[in-house]
Amino acid sequence: MAKALTDKDKLENVFFKIVEYGAYLAMFAPLIFLKEYFFPFVVPKTIFFRVVVDLVFIAYIILAVLNQKYRPKITPLTIALTAFIAVLFLTALVGVNFERSFWSVFERMTGLLTFLHLFAFYVVLASVFQERKYWERILSVSIFVAILISLYTLTFNDPIHQSGGTLGNSSFLASYIIFNIFFAAILLVWKRGLWRIPLGLALALFIFLLFFNPVVITKGAVSSFLIGAVLFAAGFLFFSQNKILKKLSPAFLILMILLGVFIVKNFHFKDRPFSLLEIRDRSRQIVWQMGFEAWQERFWLGWGWENFNVPFAKYYKSELPFTGDAWYDRVHNVVLDTGVAGGIIGLLSYLSIFGVAIFALFKQILNLTRKDPVKSFQIDVLVPLALISLLIVYFLQNIWVFDMISSYIMFFMTLALIGFLIYPKEKQEKMQAVSLSAFAGGLLIVLTIFALFYGNIQPARASRAILNGIVLLLEQSLPAFQKAFTLASMAQFEAPERFSFRMAAFASTQDQNPELLISGFQSAEQELKNAISKNPGDVRLLMFLGKHSNIFYQITKQNEKLSQALDVLTKAQGLSPGNQQIVWELAQTKVYLGEFQEALSLAEKAVDMEPRLLDSHLIVIQVAKIMGDEDLARQKIEEAIKINPAWEQELTKLIESANIQ
Repeated sequence: MAKALTDKDKLENVFFKIVEYGAYLAMFAPLIFLKEYFFPFVVPKTIFFRVVVDLVFIAYIILAVLNQKYRPKITPLTIALTAFIAVLFLTALVGVNFERSFWSVFERMTGLLTFLHLFAFYVVLASVFQERKYWERILSVSIFVAILISLYTLTFNDPIHQSGGTLGNSSFLASYIIFNIFFAAILLVWKRGLWRIPLGLALALFIFLLFFNPVVITKGAVSSFLIGAVLFAAGFLFFSQNKILKKLSPAFLILMILLGVFIVKNFHFKDRPFSLLEIRDRSRQIVWQMGFEAWQERFWLGWGWENFNVPFAKYYKSELPFTGDAWYDRVHNVVLDTGVAGGIIGLLSYLSIFGVAIFALFKQILNLTRKDPVKSFQIDVLVPLALISLLIVYFLQNIWVFDMISSYIMFFMTLALIGFLIYPKEKQEKMQAVSLSAFAGGLLIVLTIFALFYGNIQPARASRAILNGIVLLLEQSLPAFQKAFTLASMAQFEAPERFSFRMAAFASTQDQNPELLISGFQSAEQELKNAISKNPGDVRLLMFLGKHSNIFYQITKQNEKLSQALDVLTKAQGLSPGNQQIVWELAQTKVYLGEFQEALSLAEKAVDMEPRLLDSHLIVIQVAKIMGDEDLARQKIEEAIKINPAWEQELTKLIESANIQ
């Protein structure tokens, strides 16, 4: 006869179910896309994940207080991950801007606050999901969500959704899909019977989408996946007990490599040169160089998480706008990104996570094959082998891109899964658990509730307010922006710039209320100043305050605005001497001041910085025309055409009606 459950047991079951189904719910985050938010592909899914994790974590704390078997165990993998999070905080504290490190920006939402939620997610999964059935369920949920996203991507007509689905970017989608390819493969090993049919179809769908994205094929992800596939095959052959396979293994590996190159060359990079080692994207090369130089300056502890904007400005290369993108907030390389943010200490702590996980998985494979070579090879060895390959693929593809919330969720869940495999329930029962008193649990719950409101609800409201400020009319736009600044501290990093842009757009249209327009310009100016006071090294903010002041001068004709523009732009130029965009805006200020010769000198300096950039030539020619020197204007046109004959028609057409605005 079954033993009757006590009230404590019933309460424990309730909170266990909240944790379990909350974890499944968190896996739907990549599917979330709400256009009512500023950065709709990023903010809603990040806020959704963090809110779910907050609620799950509160239930988990209660569960861990009720029953110590659910408390975190002190394992090498958990220690490595904890050390990495601790190093992130340390480097943020000694970095250039702790607030930015903690909050991040709306475009990314990957600050320390998000990492705390990811770490909490890992702790919950590693502590509660102690049986394989729970992992089968959560992997199935992830695969189901990935199927929905894949079908959405393949059937949607809009180019943005068609390339990245609900993730908005083909690179982020590819990274997310790679995880689910391996999850499907793992379940194919674990599951039996009819389950294998939908899993096989899902696996085929994911591989098809990875290799044949309707809009953009992600070269780094595909190349990394092929390397991972070869490594998995190598591991399969290495641990095989079949003598024939072992003898054929060298030829088989060579055949697989050649087949992979053939597929990539003829189907993936058709009519384009292919090389795994050579980077043909010049902009990426430039940013990597900038990142390396920045890392050398702060080699040990870096600039702080999310603070690449500061060294980016300092080491700005004038060639960058010519490549098509003038602003970067990431190095787009996991080694350099981590090195710039956390220095060598941060990089080593990050690499230690992979080292601990791969070493433990490899050790487990060796132990399994020694116990029962045939049976374990057929069943148990394939899963840790797949996870080793997944970690390698994930790391390699991040050499070309960076993580967002969807791939981070997959990564931290994978680490928890690895923990389950290498530290099974019977091992964990012998391990030391983290002590957790009722008082400590209560304190954690209070902090989580605080984070839920101020870290998630308020930023979400601020995101909606910023979007309203961008799209609404002047009368509604001003209070919307002002509301955003009062709701969340993280609005300081992007909202002032958007506010300024919006005021400039209103100034260029007729029938605006003059008093309200000036009030809006004053408010935007003040918010830019407030942001600069907290982020004195942010050249982008300084440049846009200078631009804002120039436009404000056009409305008010107040010379003090030009003095302000001159001051902040001169400061910005000192912080970022290679950025010709600042020089352009300085030339504009000089024109308004009537200092035409100095404006011309600045414009010519911008040309010298990067002669292949058309915009710099246009400004030189415009300044010459304003000066009334038609001969000089014609001379500059001829000089520009010599640099690039393709500009001739465009220059002629633009110059006839060109006036500096």
